[in-house]
Amino acid sequence: AKLPARRHEAINQLQKINAVSPGNNALQNALAQLLFASGRRDEGFAVLKQMAKSSTGRSAASAIWYQQIKDLPVSDASVKALQDYLTQFSEGDSVSAARAQLSEQQKQLADPAFRARSQGIAAVNAGEGGKAIAQLQQAVSARQDDSEAVGALGQAYSQRGDRARAVAQFEKALAMAPHSSSRDKWESLLKVNRYWLLIQQGDAALKANNLAQAERFYQQARAVDNTDSYAVLGLGDVAMARKDNAAAERYYQQTLRMDSGNTNAVRGLANLYRQQSPQKAAAFIASLSASQRRSIDDIERSLENDRLAQQAETLESEGKWAQAAELHRRRLALDPGSVWVTYRLSRDLWQAGQHAQADAQMRSLAQQKPNDPEQVYAYGLYLSGSDRDRAALAHLNTLPTSQWNSNIQELAGRLQSNQVLESANRLRDSGKEREAEALLRQQPPSTRIALTLADWAQQRGDNAAARAAYDAVLAREPGNVDAMLGRVEIDIAQGDNAAARAQLAALPASQITSINMQRRVALAQLQLGDITAAARTFNRITPQAKAQPPSMESAMVLRDAAAFQAQTGEPQRALETYKEAMVAAAITPVRPLDNDTFTRLTRNDEKDDWLKRGVRSDAAELYRQQDLNVTLAHDYWGSSGTGGYSDLKAHTTMLQVDAPWSDGRAFFRTDMVNMDVGRFSTDADGKYDNNWGTCTLEKCSGHRSQADTGASVAVGWQNETWRWDIGTTPMGFNVVDVVGGVSYSDDIGPLGYTLNAHRRPISSSLLAFGGQKDASSNTGTKWGGVRANGGGVSLSYDKGEANGVWASLSGDQLSGKNVEDNWRVRWMTGYYYKVINENNRRVTVGLNNMIWHYDKDLSGYSLGQGGYYSPQEYLSFAVPVMWRQRTENWSWELGGSVSWSHSRNRTMPRYPLMNLIPADYQEDARDQTNGGGSSQGFGYTARALIERRVTANWFVGTAVDIQQAKDYTPSHLLLYVRYSAAGWQGDMDLPPQPLVPYADW
Repeated sequence: AKLPARRHEAINQLQKINAVSPGNNALQNALAQLLFASGRRDEGFAVLKQMAKSSTGRSAASAIWYQQIKDLPVSDASVKALQDYLTQFSEGDSVSAARAQLSEQQKQLADPAFRARSQGIAAVNAGEGGKAIAQLQQAVSARQDDSEAVGALGQAYSQRGDRARAVAQFEKALAMAPHSSSRDKWESLLKVNRYWLLIQQGDAALKANNLAQAERFYQQARAVDNTDSYAVLGLGDVAMARKDNAAAERYYQQTLRMDSGNTNAVRGLANLYRQQSPQKAAAFIASLSASQRRSIDDIERSLENDRLAQQAETLESEGKWAQAAELHRRRLALDPGSVWVTYRLSRDLWQAGQHAQADAQMRSLAQQKPNDPEQVYAYGLYLSGSDRDRAALAHLNTLPTSQWNSNIQELAGRLQSNQVLESANRLRDSGKEREAEALLRQQPPSTRIALTLADWAQQRGDNAAARAAYDAVLAREPGNVDAMLGRVEIDIAQGDNAAARAQLAALPASQITSINMQRRVALAQLQLGDITAAARTFNRITPQAKAQPPSMESAMVLRDAAAFQAQTGEPQRALETYKEAMVAAAITPVRPLDNDTFTRLTRNDEKDDWLKRGVRSDAAELYRQQDLNVTLAHDYWGSSGTGGYSDLKAHTTMLQVDAPWSDGRAFFRTDMVNMDVGRFSTDADGKYDNNWGTCTLEKCSGHRSQADTGASVAVGWQNETWRWDIGTTPMGFNVVDVVGGVSYSDDIGPLGYTLNAHRRPISSSLLAFGGQKDASSNTGTKWGGVRANGGGVSLSYDKGEANGVWASLSGDQLSGKNVEDNWRVRWMTGYYYKVINENNRRVTVGLNNMIWHYDKDLSGYSLGQGGYYSPQEYLSFAVPVMWRQRTENWSWELGGSVSWSHSRNRTMPRYPLMNLIPADYQEDARDQTNGGGSSQGFGYTARALIERRVTANWFVGTAVDIQQAKDYTPSHLLLYVRYSAAGWQGDMDLPPQPLVPYADW
């Protein structure tokens, strides 16, 4: 029992003995004393009650009991303790003393001031000083010289944390009773409260960012008590606020040397190292003890969360949505119920195609936090980001509008505006722009709608209306960057580059924050010729767009960046950017990794909006422009006529190689041509007198079979604007020439036009194309090889709607070897109506008209004639019907027409060039003519063209063309095979595009 460490064991043993042998006064006396010494008062009094039952132990029990209560501070508790004692004992010296003490205390407690003092001191001693302040203030007011009450009031303030008042009371108590027995206690408490008061003042100054004052308070606290760590901790916090990392680190480390359990110092160092690098913070945390590490487990979780978030962001930028989602799952485990981690997880799951899981995550979050504005906003944002605006708006409305924050209000306004704009855009896309504008003008005035109307006006070329709309926006919002950019774009469109540059320079850079605005700036810089500035802008915003989740804004940035890269000579980089644009436009959740996947994604989709359509078509156009193609084709055609000159059977084998060059396509072409016009019919003498050469002047003999073979070569290049080629007619023919052409194409609003200049062969007969040689029995003269030298203009109007119109006007000088010169003017025009107008199927019906005029009729085959159809009047009308369609691997065109034509030919000399005629025959030659006349009649055409994709690299096709008209009946059969070096799984051409003989260009 005398060993403190074994006192509990002694008490247990004595209690066991007392239970077995009750009535042992000595044992009970010892047990009671031990219980009181151990603070187990209730058990001690219970033992004394046992002793009081014994006559031999009662006196000792009374003495011990009274000894335990007589020195209690005067209070209700002390009075009750005396009363309990007197109910147990009725005689003896202790009883008399207790009665006197009880009487005295009851009198004292009848005094309110004394009662307040005693109750206050009792509360302070019980650690409940906060409840004692009013009572002690009452006691001090009653007796201002009561130093004990003043000291107790200081303790009460200290226990409540009111350091300033505690310091004042302790200083007052020491001044009142410098020799009080409580002096040491008061001095100790005064020091403690002065220290913590300075710490509090330092903390307040630090919070107010008054760093110098905070530092002074912490230094003063350190002077008061240089053994406590919190003053040093405060100095570390001041250094941290000053970004003096070295000093902060020293103070925090000193704090931990003074008190390894100071978790604030551990936290300070962790945050300091975290600012320097996550790796350094992780290394520091790993070096901590288990208890220290537990104290900053939130920082450790946050570091892990940041690390996972960064890894997820990298995966997202690479389009690896499923892997990024798994990292967000781990983040959610670290921070369950986090609104924005759940949002990012759901967004990535959606992009990975796991739509049900994504929706389930957001629904679960909504169930956990139904009335949380952040949840409501994040869920609405998620639904909006997956093109579910109506559902997003409905979810926002689950929260009373009185609880909406500014984010929800802004999102709701945008979603409501989106619905109106969506309806308006549908009207506009269907050709009802006026109705769309009327719908928008019915809405409450808004900058967004005004900018939309301005943009529409700008797109249709109504720059005046667009400028007026932008000016109206700027009148309301002088700093509206969208409107300012709109005016820049209009100035560029109107050719006022100086004004555009000035306005572009005046744009406030601080407000051009969105990547879409920066995209428009880059396009303006490009159009103004500042390629370097445009490149800088695109290089800055392209990585940002890749890092963002799919959106219209990021897709437009990547689309235009790809177009810029292609334009500035980086086509392969542009193709990679188009792959990113496909992800951003939500065409695919994952970036395509091979050509087959990429090109398959360029196929059109009826459900696409304008942006997806544009990304697909632009990517397809660039990919095909960069592809290497080799095409081999064979064309057979012929027309019936007279053997020897017009009974034509022709074979053309074509080989063409197309390859990228600059921003267009270069080609090499060779055609192997064989033309056979049959055999002359002879008389009994083996001679023939056909209307050919000079045979009508002197019968011809020899060379009954008329055929020729030759090979032409050509090279050329074309892009969206220019096209040129230069080549030869078949080498090996009687007449060989250099031919070619150049054309320029552009548009004026919806009207497209092409200007061309050319030198082309007339290939409708062997004579016109390659020339023939008069019979050696006569002159043996070569003649023919007619070439058309001239130019023309073509016009077209097609806005993609149901109706279209085209027209062409050309004029040519026609000349050949030993052929009379001629000239012609041709006008052709047509209207067509799209009965079916779908992406992959089109049925059209139309009306075409042709008017031709040739100066001379040189359609004969005699020497000096050209052998080509050349009426002085030609008029025709045709009604064509065409069905074009494509599937995944097939494309075809089936069509035909019925026509009516009228033609008139003048009577012409059979031999127009007398210098070619031998003198002996000239008189006869002058008398011979080819009779003129007119004719009219009906005709028809039928055409079938089909192409099949065999693999991504190989395509085969065939075509049949049958024509039957007055004086003109050619028919064609074509077979071809095409090789794509890169492979193509995109849309099949509609219609198929077989090679056309070079002679027919």
